[in-house]
Amino acid sequence: MLRRGLKAEFRWFCIWLCVFSLMGFLTGHTVMALLAFSFGYIAWQFTRLYQLEAWVNQARRNEPPNEELQGAWADIADDVQLMYNRHEKEKLRLEAVVHRVQEMTTALNDGVILVDGRGNIEWWNRAAGELFNFQAIDLGQKITNLIRFPKFTRYYETGDFSEPLDHTLTQKNSMEVEFLVHKFGQNERLIVVRDISRLSKLEQMRKDFVANVSHELRTPLTVLRGYLETLEDADNIPPVWNKALSHMQSQAGRMTSLINDLITLSRLETDEKEHGQEVVSLVTLADMVAEDARQISTESKHLISVNGPKEAFIYGREQELRSAISNLVFNAINYTPSEGIILIDIAQGPDGTTVSVSDNGDGIDPKHIPRLTERFYRVDPGRSVNSGGTGLGLAIVKHVLLRHNAELTIKSTPGRGSEFICYFPPARSAAKPLKHSA
Repeated sequence: MLRRGLKAEFRWFCIWLCVFSLMGFLTGHTVMALLAFSFGYIAWQFTRLYQLEAWVNQARRNEPPNEELQGAWADIADDVQLMYNRHEKEKLRLEAVVHRVQEMTTALNDGVILVDGRGNIEWWNRAAGELFNFQAIDLGQKITNLIRFPKFTRYYETGDFSEPLDHTLTQKNSMEVEFLVHKFGQNERLIVVRDISRLSKLEQMRKDFVANVSHELRTPLTVLRGYLETLEDADNIPPVWNKALSHMQSQAGRMTSLINDLITLSRLETDEKEHGQEVVSLVTLADMVAEDARQISTESKHLISVNGPKEAFIYGREQELRSAISNLVFNAINYTPSEGIILIDIAQGPDGTTVSVSDNGDGIDPKHIPRLTERFYRVDPGRSVNSGGTGLGLAIVKHVLLRHNAELTIKSTPGRGSEFICYFPPARSAAKPLKHSA
């Protein structure tokens, strides 16, 4: 169905066409009359088009439509006006939303920075401005030109934001902050900067407490074990006490292992990461661990083997790496039935180095795997206690690997066994050390 304006347009077109046709017929110049009508109609339409264009410009200034517009052009003007009004309403709504979001982010204690796809700052909230002393002229500047410390630049340019970045702002009384970067849109990024000074202090207090308590307990526990050994060796001890003394000695040994593991964890958390790096032969290290494991597993008769190239070397701390591999192998011994198979497999290539410890034991339910590296987490608490485990072995493995830029992957199928894979990046690969001749 034709709209009212278009109907009027068509009606006037037909009327004027008939008028000019009749005039041409009466004067004997029909063709000339039709040409005159055509040129006149086109000129009239161009006039209306000019009026519409002028009104559109007026509409941008929120002025009413031109009343001279008639016919189809009036319909078009009405449609444009309707679209313009809708656009203005939506614009006002979006501006209100943006203003509301800005008000909310301004109330946050966390700094928020919006960066476009080219790395230029688009907006920041009050907290971010105070943290980094941003000025109005900084709008549109590169984020790495304004937050200038190498660790952040490397973190931002790599594009891997799976883990937050911690940093100390020396210009803000050594405030500890955490950067979290979120990607969105066309490679745009939202940077959230949190003050974690209090959390860092609490974490340091926790580490100091664990380290101090562990060291303080070591001496009295050593004295206690010494007296227990003396009592066990004494000839005049009643037989009924032997079982109690044996049980006390076992528990004291377990406490000693627990304290040693806590001290190891504390050292891993506080020592300098890059201190004491050396070239380590992984196969030689695995052979030593396997030999220690065979001594422990004499009764269970596990088949423990090492597979890998003799040329597999990495940069690292030998004692820490030995501790990590030992914990994985000893775990495998504890959870693999007698005469089970335990394999230490080493592989090295352009993509990095892997050390995997696999067994054909009981396996682990998938629901436990994400939490295995937590301190004191046990899949089967009763069995872990009976096997002498402290619940800290895999936590130690995790910290050792973190200090070597490595990752731990766990694969397991209940009833078929488990595989613990340590992956070291290519940067950790090393050439065989040269032997110095005398």
